[in-house]
Order: sequence, then C-alpha cells, then structure tokens
Amino acid sequence: MTGLKRGTVSLSPHDPEWSAKARETIQVLWEVFGDSAIDIQHIGSTAIDGIKAKPIIDIAVGVESMEGLPIDRLLERGFQERHNRFSSNLLYVLETEDMIRTHQVHILEHDSLQWHNYVDLRDYMNAFPERAREYEALKIRLQRECDNVQTAYTDGKHDYMERTLREAREYARNRGRHD
Repeated sequence: MTGLKRGTVSLSPHDPEWSAKARETIQVLWEVFGDSAIDIQHIGSTAIDGIKAKPIIDIAVGVESMEGLPIDRLLERGFQERHNRFSSNLLYVLETEDMIRTHQVHILEHDSLQWHNYVDLRDYMNAFPERAREYEALKIRLQRECDNVQTAYTDGKHDYMERTLREAREYARNRGRHD
C-alpha cells in the first residue's frame, strides 16, 4: 500500500513495491528535469529495507541550481507545491483528490548538506540493520504517543536524527563518499 491522508501519522509494514514505485517516479522525474537534475534518489523510510514507514515515497532531486527549474512540467505531471517546514528546499507532492499523499519530491542543491543527510541516512540504515530496527522502534513509539499529530511525531525524532545523521555522515566519509 502506498499513500496516507495528509497530516495522518500511520506506519505500514515494509512493502517491496515501494522501491518499484520509486523507480517509476524517478524515471518520470528524469523526463521532467532532464539536464537540470544531477541525481535523483529514493530516500526516507520507504527506502530503508525491512522497517515500518509512513507509506509515502520520498524522492530527492539534486540540482546544480535552484534557478530555471522546469516547475511547469512538474505541475503538468500532477505534482503540487507544498510548504516544507524543515528547510527552504522545494517540496512537491502527489495527492489524490481525497488528500491521500503518495509521493513527496524534495528539490534541493546536489552536494548540499541536506542532500547528503538524505542519502547518507538511507545508506547508513541499510548498511546497519540493527540501527534501522532501532529507528523503527522509535517511530512505532512516537506513532503511539503523538495522538496523530504530525509535528509531534516529527519533532519527537529530532534528537535521535541529529545523532544518527552525524554517524551516517561519518560512515559516508569513511567510505570516501564526500568530505
């Protein structure tokens, strides 16, 4: 299953179809962005093997510049602009008419700290399944405690994410991924 009513906090068991849907969406985004994109990656919890996640496919589009992007072509494909409360990156979503969000596309400068955070966290969690299970346990606990308030769920992950992102960046550096 893919999709979640906007503002809802609900986790689904890992679904192998998430990767297939991400690949399909990435292909569409390459058609939309063409040479404007440097890299496009499946990110977020649906890209972490074997853990429960909110069933929304997150994709990062890394661009050289935020100027001159083919936003009109993105809108033609049904994506809608949304506010991103966590960064100045552009956020576009696919939602059904009844506000079921299926995809989130984060447009940001390639090689930026946020780009590395997205990719490094995914790679780190997939390389260390015990860390992924720890993250899943936190997500499950927060889902129970947040009373379906998205901001409480996200804010509850903050300290864990800061610590884990430092570990993920170190893991990437040790693998020669970036400085």
